[in-house]
Amino acid sequence: MDFKLTASTLSVDNLKSAFTLTSLLSLAGVWLGYRILVALYNISPFHPLSRFPGPKIAAASYAYEAYHDWIRGGRYGPLIREMHERYGKTTSFKEERRKNIRLHRFPTGPIVRINPDELHCSDPYFTDEIYAGPGRIRDKWQHQLNTGGAGPVSVAGFSTVAHELHRSRKGALAKFFSRQQMFKLEGEVLDFAHLTVDKLLRFAGREPFDIKEAFNCFTADVISQYAFGKSMGFIEQEDWLPNFASWTSSFMNSAYTMRHNALGRKLTNLLPLFANYMGEDIKAVMHQMGVVIPGYIQASLDDPDGGRLFAELVKSKTLPPEEMTMYRLSGEGFSFLLAGTETTATTLSIITFWLLEQPDTYRKLMDDLEGLTPTNIKWAELEQRPYLWAIVHEALRMMPGVAHRSARIARTEDLVYRSQDGKTEWVIPRGTPIGMTSMINHYNEELFPNPHAFLPERWLIDGKPNHKLQKFLLSFSKGSRMCIGESLAYCEVYLMAALIAMRVIPRARLVNTTYEENLKYDHDCIVPHSKNGPASVHVQIV
Repeated sequence: MDFKLTASTLSVDNLKSAFTLTSLLSLAGVWLGYRILVALYNISPFHPLSRFPGPKIAAASYAYEAYHDWIRGGRYGPLIREMHERYGKTTSFKEERRKNIRLHRFPTGPIVRINPDELHCSDPYFTDEIYAGPGRIRDKWQHQLNTGGAGPVSVAGFSTVAHELHRSRKGALAKFFSRQQMFKLEGEVLDFAHLTVDKLLRFAGREPFDIKEAFNCFTADVISQYAFGKSMGFIEQEDWLPNFASWTSSFMNSAYTMRHNALGRKLTNLLPLFANYMGEDIKAVMHQMGVVIPGYIQASLDDPDGGRLFAELVKSKTLPPEEMTMYRLSGEGFSFLLAGTETTATTLSIITFWLLEQPDTYRKLMDDLEGLTPTNIKWAELEQRPYLWAIVHEALRMMPGVAHRSARIARTEDLVYRSQDGKTEWVIPRGTPIGMTSMINHYNEELFPNPHAFLPERWLIDGKPNHKLQKFLLSFSKGSRMCIGESLAYCEVYLMAALIAMRVIPRARLVNTTYEENLKYDHDCIVPHSKNGPASVHVQIV
């Protein structure tokens, strides 16, 4: 007994001595020293990206990016634009190099280094190299996918890193979102659009409201009806709130916390255990992800003839059994709703705003829609109306669904960048994340003069659509990783925009809404935010 007590005492004493203040400070010193050495390496000539221009503080560590996105709230995107302006492309490489010898600065160019491992490009003509088609390998970068945190959404197709795995996952779903399939769905989309407009008009004489919430209800009901065989019923409810976008606002607002906080991502897995004690928004989103969406999917699987997308996906057996678990399918369902609601709703909101703000634009649109009535509109025909086509693409330019940058990794090839004038050339080493930002490309003044003005005319040449200009849009991304729901989004936007123009605009007026205060890009939480928060368009129906 005495021996055991002595051993126990020694063990405790040893444990205490191991965790003295001195030893803890020593460990902290070692860790700090290591981080300093890593930062010094990152800005040294030995780093593979050392020759690329950009602020040294950004190249040294991820702390700079984390500060502007996590602490300041989604403000690294505007700062990246400033980097491109500072290290701009106004002079040739050789000329700028001579200046930099005098100024002791790096050479400038359209490619900048924005953190220790990532490059960013502002030249729209390089888009197809970064976002290449399926014949060339393009991985996503885990650092950016960390915005999804953890849980089912982290194993969805959108969150897939490897090119090969993404190809198999997307291939299994692509046929369900093809243009031909969307034409079959068009009647349902139009029905939901009419229900939404009918409800909007019933708000006549009531208090002003944010019309984006109406569009959020519309888009969520469409995608849920198609994916699960049953809509989520947001249009049927008395008001416009709550809706799926309002439930997931906390998810979007936490995106950069998740990206830069590994502990936060780990704790996300525990959220289902504590969701009931963390506020209504967290409780709602966890209920959707863990209960409602799996319930919808299971119901669709139990009804193979009416279960729609997920029922068809399981019947097709195009994916191996380990890819067809309820956990992963729930992640796909959540991703469909997340990507297919507020993004399209925001596009419809900015169309509504400018039709009310610029009566001349509205008049031209109604001239363009001459001969159509709300009961006889067809998506394919609406696409042939040039001024409506121009309005849709100007809205997608000014307010793309996703505002944060999106990097790709060319795993098997070096990428060679050459400027249009041939004076600047960079070789991007294989395995390097490099991306673009829609809010930078879409406000490029060479392509889009006076970019903050809503000018549908910029999309027309002799009254016909300028499809060459359309190629510079990143609204749905590009290449093998582009948004799978592009055709559905276009179907929704064309049909709803036409109905809004015909039925709602004559009876609506803007209330306390301006471009500068409510729509102009200031920062992002994945989706664009104005300085007052998420895009909003308050209207009153009279």
